[in-house]
Amino acid sequence: MVPEIGMAASNFSLAVYAHTTLGLNEFEAARLRVAQINGCAFCLDWRTERDGRKVGEDFADAVASWRTTDAFDERTRLAAEYAERYALDHHHLDEEFWSRMTAHYSQAEIVELSMSIGSWLAFGRLNHVLGLDTVCVLPRP
Repeated sequence: MVPEIGMAASNFSLAVYAHTTLGLNEFEAARLRVAQINGCAFCLDWRTERDGRKVGEDFADAVASWRTTDAFDERTRLAAEYAERYALDHHHLDEEFWSRMTAHYSQAEIVELSMSIGSWLAFGRLNHVLGLDTVCVLPRP
């Protein structure tokens, strides 16, 4: 409906998937945690595929219980935690949290993860608020 903005939004969204350097589990942990918070039906059902691989069906349950699951390594757990804190409590990302993040992620990876979470947060909420999440289709690169 707004082609000039829509095309830019689409390109940003596609770039997050097409140019990520993050591992599939970290990427999906952050993406699914944002989807769970946003309540975007499409995003909750979507599973990113890389090289013919997707996360398992039980992965979303592990993301919901990221604090206690034994299914995640520290990078994956931190990705889910960062996504949740970014979406719900970004004013309280303290030194202790950043110390843990920088012990497991490079600065470039943190920026990439931040931009990805921002994309999912914005577009997932937009889709849900406008009721597009039940009819949304992500274009393939």
